[in-house]
Amino acid sequence: MGDEGKALDSGKRRGPDPRGIYPIRQNVRWVERKGIIVLIYPKDFSALERRLHSLLGGPTEIRRPLDDVGTMLWRLSDGDHDLLSIYLAEQKSFGERVEPVDKVVGGLLETMLKLGLMRLEYRDPNGK
Repeated sequence: MGDEGKALDSGKRRGPDPRGIYPIRQNVRWVERKGIIVLIYPKDFSALERRLHSLLGGPTEIRRPLDDVGTMLWRLSDGDHDLLSIYLAEQKSFGERVEPVDKVVGGLLETMLKLGLMRLEYRDPNGK
């Protein structure tokens, strides 16, 4: 289990097997600048914010630059890489910076899910 064990060794990991979870980018515009990905998506205004925006103006899009950890997560979230392989790639590239990887990268993924920037697809890790 070697590297897999380390990737899952936060001590309190619960839930489905990360080998069966596939993060997938939503249809969000993005650009790459100097090796960092910048996500571009519309602001979700409340009714009051819409009124204020019509009076005051301002941007209607959010430009969210990702750090290098988020950039790798975004690139690998293509539906071909399961969550465990993403954890292992992040560990290999960033070492202790992402420890415990299931909490650090998982937290970033959770934020992207809440913002509607990604979705998860579940597959049987045993191919059944």
